[in-house]
Parts: sequence; C-alpha cells; structure tokens
Amino acid sequence: MIRRAVLLAAGLCATGVAQAADGLSGTYQPAGEGGAAFPDDAQLVVRAEGRGWLAMFRGEGLALLPLSAMEQHGLFPGIGPEARLQCAYSRAFLFCRVSPGTEFPDKNFTSTTGYFTALSDDGIFEMRRVD
Repeated sequence: MIRRAVLLAAGLCATGVAQAADGLSGTYQPAGEGGAAFPDDAQLVVRAEGRGWLAMFRGEGLALLPLSAMEQHGLFPGIGPEARLQCAYSRAFLFCRVSPGTEFPDKNFTSTTGYFTALSDDGIFEMRRVD
C-alpha cells in the first residue's frame, strides 16, 4: 500500500514537472506593434493536456498539437536548433516559443519576447508571457 502511494506521488510529481517544463504552458498577452489588432483585454491561456495543449482565448478553447521538427523547418526554414523553436498548431492559429532575438527573415519578423502566434491570413504577432 505504501509503495503504491509512493509510486502514485512520484507519477504526479513527474507529470507536474513535465507540464511545467513544456515550454508553451502559460498565460500570454499581445505585445509590440501587432498588439493593437487585439482587444485590450486579450489573453491567451495555454495548458498542457493529453499529448498537446488546450488554448483558451476569450472563453473559446482549442486543442493545440505539437509540430514535428520537420514541419517546423518547412514553416520556418533557416531557423537552426540553437533557436530552440517549439510550435503547436490548431485549426485557427500557430503558437510558438523560440529564443528571444531569433530572426525570421522570410517573415520579416524578429521575436523579442520569445513567444509568438501566427494567424493564417493576418501574419505573426508577438506575445508576452504574463504569469
């Protein structure tokens, strides 16, 4: 009985650490010039769930699934492993983490905060983590 409780506690701790270290979970707000395209109270909440994440924006939830390294390279060619790019996608948008200062020359974008979202028709928007 004690062994089972210890294993359960260890499993829960490992899950919490994995989710906390996933790189995408957090609360974000628009930043920079593109922030004016969003309402003043805009906030994106991303939480690890299942094999991906759940993204909540203004009461609407969308599943985010991880992009493979090959898919990321196809979307962002020339971004090397030193940038530590990690992206997830939904049917509505792409959400990514990258080393701050990473340049995306073909997109005319430089991430200053290390987080950004891309909407299919509207371009790339800088996000800042607020939690």
